Amino acid sequence: MMIAQTQKTDVLKIRMDSATLQLLEKARHYVELDKSKFIRQSIQEKAQAIIAEHDHTQFNADDWLMFFEMLDNPLQPTERMKKAAKTYQKLSTSII
Repeated sequence: MMIAQTQKTDVLKIRMDSATLQLLEKARHYVELDKSKFIRQSIQEKAQAIIAEHDHTQFNADDWLMFFEMLDNPLQPTERMKKAAKTYQKLSTSII
């Protein structure tokens, strides 16, 4: 079985206080990772969590109420919306 190796050529230098370094050392010993791998995994996990939080739409209670109200009682289509629907229908049927 071949395992693909990723070249790691970029270097990141960081400064940290001794309390943070002690915390890092204690945590990485628990999971039995070298310092570099522990830092990489920690950065990836934190970055993915932040990105996931910002990439998903979050609604407050008022937003949810408005959303379900509009589903239950949709607005009547405007003339512009009706025209756009007819144009789309013509275009989609002419492609087939």
